[in-house]
Order: sequence, then structure tokens, then C-alpha cells
Amino acid sequence: MKRYGEFASVYDIMQYDVDYENWIAQIKTIVGANFTGARSMLELACGTGTIGIGLSKKGFIVDALDISEDMLTVAQAKAYDHGVKMKFFHQDMIAFDTKKKYDVVYCMCDGLNYILDENSVTRVFKNVEKHLNPGGLFICDLSSKYKLKEIIGNRTFAETFDQAAYIWENEFDTQLNQLAFTLTLFKEEDDGYQRYEEFHTQKAYESDDIIEIAKPFFTLLEILDGDTFESVVETSERICFILKKKILEAK
Repeated sequence: MKRYGEFASVYDIMQYDVDYENWIAQIKTIVGANFTGARSMLELACGTGTIGIGLSKKGFIVDALDISEDMLTVAQAKAYDHGVKMKFFHQDMIAFDTKKKYDVVYCMCDGLNYILDENSVTRVFKNVEKHLNPGGLFICDLSSKYKLKEIIGNRTFAETFDQAAYIWENEFDTQLNQLAFTLTLFKEEDDGYQRYEEFHTQKAYESDDIIEIAKPFFTLLEILDGDTFESVVETSERICFILKKKILEAK
């Protein structure tokens, strides 16, 4: 089953409460503080391209990739409407290859949670390192275990909009540390409302696990609450990692 197929067309409506402007501003600030003169960026799991478009408007040259063709279709149309030139790749973040190197790679809004095993996360980090220029930055976040288990787990959410409605049913597996959820979309079309359904799984990782995976490739600069961009607390729902490509020692 496709991930974010029909949902791509209403994704931005459903994300109305996400403070993208803050994320864009924070990424710009982090990059400015840690990589003077950085210009080129690659976004993993770009979705509908909101962050990449915002960073492009701030003077960065941004490429972006996503596994969902439907998301990329929306992203390309949005970039065109905003007068932004971006290159999009239909690729899996685990095994991507853009044939280029960048000053910054970033992955926001839970992209890493969709990687369900540590070996695959290692592949992501190794591949990011390969795509970075010397001293390049990797900025990534994930939904915390606290959020997936205590806030979302075993709960159902529903919301209606002018031309769509959704039901979001969640179940957290404490043995696997995974959140399985079903998204049911009711979308108004020419012949009435149509029903679409998708099934997703996200993995809950501890911060220490991500730090350990990153060690061979990156130096950890900072860990922040991914919503407030202040210090992480026990109830932080999003964790942001700021990593710098290691400088190879001369042999």
C-alpha cells in the first residue's frame, strides 16, 4: 500500500497546527552558527516541500527527496507556485543517491521514525555522511518515545475540514516499541465523498540509540527539544539532533 497517497492532497490542511515557519527559522539559525557560508541543502522525506520552499526563499539551494510520488507531485506544484527552483528526487531515504554533495542535509517531522530497525538507520546516517561536504551538518528530528507511547499510543483522533475528514487510530506495541496506526480519509470528489485507508508504522527510538548510531560518522553538537528548540525534558515530544560530519584524521 502506498504511503501518503490520497492523503498527499490534503496533507497541508491536516498539518495546519505545525509551526513550519519556526522550523525554517531554527534551521537557518543552526546552520548559521555551525557552518559559515553554507548554501546547498538536501531534505530527506520532504513531504509536500514546505520546509524546503521556505529555506529556498531564504537564499539556500535546496534539493529534496521523498518515497511518495504523490507527495512529490504536490511539492513540485507548490515550488512552482512560490517561484522557487528546487530539484526533487523520488527516492527512499535509506538508499538514496543524488550524485551530489551538500553543506547541509536535514530530515524533519518524524522521517526517522519510519525507519523500523537500527541497521537501516545506520544506512541512512552512512549515506548522509557520504553526501555531505567536509564539515557538513546533518539536522534531524524524531518523535520521542514519550509522544508515541503516552500521547498518541492507543488513542483515536478525528477531525473534519471543508472538503475532507480523517480518523487516525493508533496502537503502541511495548514489545517492539512501535506505533501502528491506520489513517482513514473521507475526501469530497465529483461523485461524493470517497473513503481511502492507509496503514503506517513508526519506531520509538531512545536518544542514546540515535547518538550511538551516529558516532562513526558524526560529531554530536547538540540535542534540543524539536518543538521549542530549548533543552530536552522528559515530556519533550520531539527530539532534534544537530550533527557535524567528522573530519578524517590523516594517516
